Amino acid sequence: MTDHILVIGYGDTGRRAINSVLASQPDALLTVLDTDYLAVAEATANGATAVLGDGRDRCALDDARADIADRVVVTVPDDLNAYLITRTVRAANPDTVIIVVIREPENHALFVSSYATSVHIRLPDEQT
Repeated sequence: MTDHILVIGYGDTGRRAINSVLASQPDALLTVLDTDYLAVAEATANGATAVLGDGRDRCALDDARADIADRVVVTVPDDLNAYLITRTVRAANPDTVIIVVIREPENHALFVSSYATSVHIRLPDEQT
């Protein structure tokens, strides 16, 4: 069986998520949804199906096939947007596994008690 995995947000964390999936499941069907044209172009060049759009927008989620995704990984840089995206994804696909990467630890309980299946806190990158 091939998993359909949707990654919303193709920044550093989204790229790491895609690379991790490809390392363990090279036959996974990967879709990226991002608001940045260059991120969409890069995701396409890296072998993912990519859709230009906002994860808060149900039409963009429909284009990215969120309704049939086995897993959705939300890696946007703003926790409020991540929350709104998570709510919209859950409405589109009540059975999918939603993994969210957030920035602020104090928001963890909000995500766990609502729509996300798994919540991870992204630590700030160390400055060298």
